[in-house]
Amino acid sequence: MSAAPVLLVHGAWGGAWAWGFVQAELEKLGVESTAIDLPSAGPGPSTMADDAAAIRAALERLSAPAVLVGHSYAGVPVTEASAGNSTVTHLVYVCAALPGEGQSTGSLMAEDPSPSALGEAIVGTDDGLSTIDPAGAKTHLFNDVSDEQAAPIIAGLGTHRLSVFGESPTRLGWKEHPSTYILTTQDKVFSPGLQRRMAANATETVEVDAGHIPLLSRPAELAAAIAKAARA
Repeated sequence: MSAAPVLLVHGAWGGAWAWGFVQAELEKLGVESTAIDLPSAGPGPSTMADDAAAIRAALERLSAPAVLVGHSYAGVPVTEASAGNSTVTHLVYVCAALPGEGQSTGSLMAEDPSPSALGEAIVGTDDGLSTIDPAGAKTHLFNDVSDEQAAPIIAGLGTHRLSVFGESPTRLGWKEHPSTYILTTQDKVFSPGLQRRMAANATETVEVDAGHIPLLSRPAELAAAIAKAARA
């Protein structure tokens, strides 16, 4: 069965590079994938709307309508970018913010029944960007992998603009497209309880025994779920 192409969108402090292990697994499954960098990860002024615009532009460059995949924060601009967009066939939220009307990454985390301590590890800068403390990253993001496995990925983490965490989508693409929510059961950023609330708006939920970065710890399982959506 032929597969739709896949567009992969990273979460906070990451980049297109973060999808490398997943892309290798997708290639084994015969699924074409592209990963992009979000404007909010860069040094220039940016908004969530800029991230959504970058996602829409990337979708238009693909060879066919695509599966749109967002990790963590990226769930918000993915939701915005997919609304009214015929270049999207399916949405995949990877332990991602899945917002309703008026909800942002920050407001969803504030509603978490088991609130995360991730905020203690976020370091703001004078220019409105943020980084994450390496020890905090290991504790909260990479809790399900060894220090040795996590170290090179943590070293590659970059910046992310703080203001986008408070911005909400103007339209909800998940109301228009079929969707899969990948729920990570060891997550210390979005608790499983919060993820289950958000996943109630998705068409299907797939549980993965992982922390908040299954892109590293469970790439084959993640790729299998994405490939299923690509062949739907």
